[in-house]
Amino acid sequence: MQIAANGLAAALERSSNARCFLLHGAEPLLVEESKDLIRAHFSERGYTDINRLSVETGFDWDALSVSSRSLSLFSDRRAIELRLPTGRPGDKGAAFLRTYAEESADDSILVVIAGKLDKKILSAMWCKVFADHGLVVDCGSIPPLRLPGWIEQRFVAQGVTCQAGVSERLAYYVEGNLLAADQEVRKITLTLPQGTELDISRLEASLADHARFNVFAFIDACVAGQAARSLRILNSLRREGVEPVMMVWALVRETRNLLLIAGDIKSGVPRQEAFSRHRVWSSRAPMVMAALKRLGINRLTATHRRAARLERIAKGHARDYQRGTDASVFWFEFEQVALALCGVKSLPSFPGHSAS
Repeated sequence: MQIAANGLAAALERSSNARCFLLHGAEPLLVEESKDLIRAHFSERGYTDINRLSVETGFDWDALSVSSRSLSLFSDRRAIELRLPTGRPGDKGAAFLRTYAEESADDSILVVIAGKLDKKILSAMWCKVFADHGLVVDCGSIPPLRLPGWIEQRFVAQGVTCQAGVSERLAYYVEGNLLAADQEVRKITLTLPQGTELDISRLEASLADHARFNVFAFIDACVAGQAARSLRILNSLRREGVEPVMMVWALVRETRNLLLIAGDIKSGVPRQEAFSRHRVWSSRAPMVMAALKRLGINRLTATHRRAARLERIAKGHARDYQRGTDASVFWFEFEQVALALCGVKSLPSFPGHSAS
């Protein structure tokens, strides 16, 4: 059976005979939570011996085949968690997986944990056999329209209800990053008593309080043109070890959104309609409008390109990043992009390189 991650709990109860599982998708959070759910479900049923393996070059499929048929030394029932990073087990691995799914016994389960798989891999015979005899769980991205509902469910699970608009507001900040969404829900609920109703003002206060500072506060400071505060927050985030990729991702998304709004307004779309189309809430509207007037389309375009190149560098894929340049150059450029968004004239992009 092929299911989405949010249907796994119900499927486990229905599919009591399933002993093989394939978890795949682009969202690591959903993959890991699905794995933990399966582990907890079967642990309650006596599968307490967990064998964790990762398929790398030279992986011994024959040894796995032998061990999967042998009795566990520690319990009557065993769970095998097999990480398959590439999603390609090779001929020998595919043969083992297919045989296991077709002949799986009641005393063991096999959970294959993969990343995002393309249609070619999912149409492979071993994947089809897993779907026939077990569960293939799609842990793909949550579409933007479903994200507010997903966030609200996380709050409810923590004993917090949300007023109208709260989950949509938080979804705007964390769209495209479920790990960030989950972290924010957990942080916010830690500061609230059980049974609390979360409203917009309390949400914004909670976001502002985390912090000494968080990524969202940094972005808002840049949009508001607060150069000194932007750099102070950026340096604080750097000292706290916040993941640079997430910080740059937020910067790229904000510059892209501003550019789209500016383009809409220039083409004749009423400002309020453009703001609504791109989910600019009333509390952010003044700073967004000020940023649009301060920068204009040309400067926004240059700043967005510069931020996008910084994101490629953060991910390690920029061809124009000089090999051997130390991290101080990266953070220098990060500061310059932040200042550019604030409206401060910044230095050229990376010494010796064009900003555009």
